[in-house]
Amino acid sequence: MNGHNHHQHMHDENCSCGHDHTQEHFHGDNCSCGHDHTHDGNISGVQEDGIGVVYTEYHLHDEARVISGRLTVAGAYDAVKKAVSHALEQYAEAVREAGGIVGHIKASCQVMTVEMFSVTESNVSVKTAPQQEIRIILAAIVFRIEPEKAEELARKSLEAVRDSAGI
Repeated sequence: MNGHNHHQHMHDENCSCGHDHTQEHFHGDNCSCGHDHTHDGNISGVQEDGIGVVYTEYHLHDEARVISGRLTVAGAYDAVKKAVSHALEQYAEAVREAGGIVGHIKASCQVMTVEMFSVTESNVSVKTAPQQEIRIILAAIVFRIEPEKAEELARKSLEAVRDSAGI
């Protein structure tokens, strides 16, 4: 999906480690078979944060699809806050339309405001930067939907926030 490479070790892999590969292993799984499970098999986007860069990943936990994402934008927080709220509602609706069940979808916003203080003679003046840097962290638990689809929908939600912020 979206050119992502979702590696997994499965039973049909040629492996001599003696580990039972009838179960899938995903990045981050605890496994003692000796394989390197540190690859970015279920991560899309790039791992570096930058303004406008959308990062998403998924993990499986029993029947749950655990989706994580993040995005940093520069803009007015009130507008970004509305966009995030709308995107979360749209994400939940898209999961339901795809036949999934929403366990929960949450986001946090870390807002950095830059203010410049200057003194000329004895009075202090304060100038606030017109834009704030806002880091959005997304966490979702969904069920009965393919993990790649759940991740794709989360990615589209964060992209919608980015696009509405004018990035």
